[in-house]
Amino acid sequence: MTPNQNNILAKLKLSGRLPTPKGVALEVINLTQREDASNQDIVRLISADPALSVRVIKAANVLLSSSSRPIVTISDAVTVLGSRALRQLVLGIALIVDHQHGPCKQFNYSYFWSHSLLTGVYVRHLAALSRLAAVEEIFVIGLLGGIGQLAMATVYPDEFGKILSVSERQSLEDIYRKEREQFGFEQAELSAAILADMNFPSIFQTLIHDFPQPESSRVVEGTREWKLVNMLHLASLMADVSLCSPAERNRSLRRLRADAALVAIEEASLVQVADECGREWMEWAALLNMGARHLPSLAELFVQIDNEPEEIVIPQWPHANHDYKMRVLVVDDDRSMRALLQKMLVAAGHHVLIASNGIEALSMIEKEQPQLIVTDWLMPQMDGIALCRELRSKPENRSIYVIIVTMQESADKLVEAFEAGADDYLTKPITPKVFFARLRAGQRVVQLQEELAFDREQLMRFSAELSAANERLQGQALSDALTGLPNRRYAMERLEQEWALTKRGDRALSCLMVDVDHFKSINDRFGHQVGDEALKLVADTLRRAARTQDVVCRYGGEEFLVICPDTDAQAAVLCAERLRTNIAAQGLRLQGGGEHKMTVSIGVAEKSETITTLEALLIRADNNLYAAKEAGRNRIILDPTP
Repeated sequence: MTPNQNNILAKLKLSGRLPTPKGVALEVINLTQREDASNQDIVRLISADPALSVRVIKAANVLLSSSSRPIVTISDAVTVLGSRALRQLVLGIALIVDHQHGPCKQFNYSYFWSHSLLTGVYVRHLAALSRLAAVEEIFVIGLLGGIGQLAMATVYPDEFGKILSVSERQSLEDIYRKEREQFGFEQAELSAAILADMNFPSIFQTLIHDFPQPESSRVVEGTREWKLVNMLHLASLMADVSLCSPAERNRSLRRLRADAALVAIEEASLVQVADECGREWMEWAALLNMGARHLPSLAELFVQIDNEPEEIVIPQWPHANHDYKMRVLVVDDDRSMRALLQKMLVAAGHHVLIASNGIEALSMIEKEQPQLIVTDWLMPQMDGIALCRELRSKPENRSIYVIIVTMQESADKLVEAFEAGADDYLTKPITPKVFFARLRAGQRVVQLQEELAFDREQLMRFSAELSAANERLQGQALSDALTGLPNRRYAMERLEQEWALTKRGDRALSCLMVDVDHFKSINDRFGHQVGDEALKLVADTLRRAARTQDVVCRYGGEEFLVICPDTDAQAAVLCAERLRTNIAAQGLRLQGGGEHKMTVSIGVAEKSETITTLEALLIRADNNLYAAKEAGRNRIILDPTP
């Protein structure tokens, strides 16, 4: 017991009214704490109180209802339950029997014990379902979960009664604050101190202290202790739903559905537990002389709230992050899990969409375009794996971040999920701390994708605007007005660029100097207008016949320059031949009818070790063009000699 617990109990014990077992029950508890006590001593002591004996035997049979052999004697109960579980059971029975009434007028003793007993019954069945704890002991923990309230009502009836008189309008945190102001401690601390005084294990003390506010518990998320705290809280919520008025029930039902998912209990399992506990509750109420009332059907209650608009109650999770809002699609066939995920995502500030299976999700994805999807693995019609594969088959959906939720933790299963297209995974039960950490990881990826997409869009817009402006400028300054080809100025700038690239990347570069044969005679015979048409015809032919990467320019007069990047001399000759033959195949139509055949001469030059400047390259091409003219025109000359 901690020093603080000692101080709390010392203050209460001075009053002499602290709720403790009396008579034989007290002796049994004291005896079972002794190391030298035998089972025979325990049997003999309990048997001395016939009423207690009957209750212990009946209680043991209810707790061990799955046992093949009924318990008929105290000796059987001690043997089957063990001394520790028996001591806890006797304590619970004695407290209920001795404290069904008390001095605090505002404290509803009947409701308190009904709620405590129901919490014990519910948590016992939940523990059996999840196999987290011994059902006999966890039942007593549920039964004694509110013993701090009983102690305050017993020791401080007037002061505690004033707090209770306004508690219906206050949160549990407000009630705790008033208790600390009034008494120096709160009911949860007192409950843990009483269990410590009765030598309950420390884990049970933690459960009693933390379960009313599991979100504030300091136990590590995902551990066995964390699961037990939340399971005990879930059992208390089920008791709330069973006993509260219809007007107060909806909010408790919705929280019950969400909190069940937190410990990986699906709605169908929750309904099954409630049905089993309804029958057992009647046995316990009769055994302890408590007024039993019929419990409402949980399945019917869930159906009712499904037909009513939901008021989303958002718990405050310390790990939730509100920095970046996303459109998140939750896909799960279980309402409890959907409710839990929706609450956590809304708490983090996200816009949440809901689907119950993969097929429904696909139709919503097309309309809503979510940025992140949280999907269960096992679902009817289309499961999470099939949904991932379908998503990744369409390019427009490949950027959606997908988190798959599963009970599977094997390496092979996780590999299967990632290969299907999942980006991350969560294992049930989902712990808020881990969930929000994984959500932030996905959020960073989604945000980065959006930022990149925005930057890409901006760059494309700027590029388009710049390109349009450049085109306008080039059209004015770098184009030849007659032929529409780039002019000599452009040719020289472009040739300088290509020359610089050859220096950095060791790339080839060639150029073709093209001259129209006998152009002066065309002007002299047919006039300058026909001469202009001849130049246009040659320009159009060169443009169509050139390769994609080649740059055709009007160099001046009847000369054209073709820049051939990444092209050696041999390839340049082939290119030049294609140009020459295409022009030779063209005929210039004359106004009076008929055609005038046209030819060109071409000089080819390639950058080499001896041609170390741009001027030298152009001189070599021009010299080769002159050689082609001298050789008879309508031909190509390549001078490979350095």
